[in-house]
Amino acid sequence: MKAAWMTNAPDRISLAVIGAGQMGRQHAALITGQKACSLAAICDVNPTACSVADHFGVSFYRTLPELLERERIHGAIIATPNAEHAREAVHCLQQGVPVLIEKPIADTLEAARQIIDASDATKTAVLVGHHRRHNPLVRQAHAILQSDTVGPLVGVSVLWTLCKPDEYYQQAWRCIPPAGGPTLINLIHDLDSLRYWCGDISEVFAHTSSATRQLEVEDSLSITLRFENGALGSIFASDTTPAPWSYEATTGENPTYDHVSENCYHFCGVRGSLAFPQLTTWSYPEGSPRGWQHPLAHRQWTARTADPLSLQLEHFCQVIQQQETPLSDAYDASRSLATALAVLESASQGRPISIKQP
Repeated sequence: MKAAWMTNAPDRISLAVIGAGQMGRQHAALITGQKACSLAAICDVNPTACSVADHFGVSFYRTLPELLERERIHGAIIATPNAEHAREAVHCLQQGVPVLIEKPIADTLEAARQIIDASDATKTAVLVGHHRRHNPLVRQAHAILQSDTVGPLVGVSVLWTLCKPDEYYQQAWRCIPPAGGPTLINLIHDLDSLRYWCGDISEVFAHTSSATRQLEVEDSLSITLRFENGALGSIFASDTTPAPWSYEATTGENPTYDHVSENCYHFCGVRGSLAFPQLTTWSYPEGSPRGWQHPLAHRQWTARTADPLSLQLEHFCQVIQQQETPLSDAYDASRSLATALAVLESASQGRPISIKQP
């Protein structure tokens, strides 16, 4: 149901940001740059975060209940540590306030289920920040894969290989499993993208290694995937190798990463294949014979350039006004969390793991 003040759409959507860390500050900056919304407040348990609120010229609160009592907001963006997502999201939802939750939706499936149940009970929207789904490159690849160009999917191969700087792991939480390793920090994005492109994953089998960094968390992974539609997949991931084949480096989405014109995903179908993010498809010309002795034709597709985080924020405003449904709702995002947790469970137990329902 709509909050009382949403009976008539406001001129500007009033938003609060919960958590003033790196992502919280980024969300706050994006809000202030949008015409459709405005920043009402910042909330963080750390009193020094009041400087962030001062920077943006908005109110600062140490607790979420106090913020919700005093501020008249239309939505909240939750950018706190994963273990705090459920408590804060449920509190907002119970007040009829839609939420955008940074990925992953929570740290456990039990916590994710609390968010799903609260959203269902209050009929209040949850959008989870799997922002890559908003990238026009990703949307174009989705359209190609859903068309007859590639045909029924046979399999997909993924590389996520890069070298994180040594200072990255000077933050202690990044060295502590399960939240600190690349599976839940990075690969949950790729697993969610694969689900968006190819359909749900039914089973994973993973091996991990910490041989290079010698930390508690993994630095390299090898994952095999089985999709519900019968397609197969593989991921090799490592954050400790000088290599250009990662979503971040190849798409140019994040200017922090050095951009290279390479591919990191290869999709193989019955009718053709797709290399991403260059968006090149390969197939036999219509009416031509098929077989390895015959030449393949290729086609270059294009997509517009746009910041997916800004597009996600615009989408959240539309969701708040009930003009769009969440591109990644609580249940859908919980499936991505379940897949990532299954990867860690498989590596720990040394056997294939079926994906649990949230």
